[in-house]
Amino acid sequence: MYLLDRTKLKPGDIILTRSNEKNSSLICKITKSDFSHAILHVGESSYIHSDPYGVHSSNIQRLLIDELRFAKVVRVDNPVAIEKAIAYARLQVGTSYSKVSAANAFAKVFTKLDAKRQFCSRLVAKAFESAGVRLVANSDACLPQEIADSIFVHEVKDCVYQAEPEEIEFANSFDPIKKQTEITNSILKSTRKLLGNKIQSLSDITSALIADPKYDNEITKIYESSGYLTMWVYEQERNPWRYSVDLFRALPLSESEQYALATRELKIANRLLGLYKNNLEQYFYIRELHGLKYANQQFILYKKLVENALDHKFTAEDILGK
Repeated sequence: MYLLDRTKLKPGDIILTRSNEKNSSLICKITKSDFSHAILHVGESSYIHSDPYGVHSSNIQRLLIDELRFAKVVRVDNPVAIEKAIAYARLQVGTSYSKVSAANAFAKVFTKLDAKRQFCSRLVAKAFESAGVRLVANSDACLPQEIADSIFVHEVKDCVYQAEPEEIEFANSFDPIKKQTEITNSILKSTRKLLGNKIQSLSDITSALIADPKYDNEITKIYESSGYLTMWVYEQERNPWRYSVDLFRALPLSESEQYALATRELKIANRLLGLYKNNLEQYFYIRELHGLKYANQQFILYKKLVENALDHKFTAEDILGK
């Protein structure tokens, strides 16, 4: 089994993959392609993709590859476009997967009624198209191979390596991000029963309630019972050293290794802090303008996430002597 070398990846890199599974092999055979799946790397160890469970994020360290030739990394050399493409992809998290559009991509058929749903290559192509980079001729009906062959990307070599046994064991262990995806999909499923299939992502819930607050109480209760509001607890229990200087210094690492780790953690903390602060401000204004219980619930959540991110940031800065 193989893994991607995270040290060689950059945010915005596009990962093309296939596997020995029947569906993947069939897609490659029918489309005469080397790859059956397209993924957008969004930074650190995270990537966003669309599969039959919808659009969601996953961990690069859990992306096992069957054979060396079954993965290719390509890059767009446009930092501004990359930032916008990643922002677009994040907004699509939770969107339904479209089996119809995925099947129609080979025939170049686009169904307008399915426009808000996603499949893997459409997600990646649309993300960059939203940022002004048209990777393919038709982003609504494109194949992973077309992205791989785009004139606007170049290959990043030697990004795949043979995984160690302990890395394979981790890749197959309990995945909190998968649990998060299940919770998100559960929220969307319950919300669609109230508001219909126009709800394709969590951001659609906010827009719908602003337009019509009729189901404010019901949706607030859906979030309360889903486990969504306490997903952050698992991270703190699993990695308490990120939030405590004493625990960080107690890690079995040399001084130089601790410094390198703290440098990486500070970068992660700053990114999360920026993301959470933006959401906190958004829900503050929505709460004040529209008086939604849902907005207040989300405000309280992001207030806690900002506090956690600050603890993360201050711990790393203390180790670095800042």
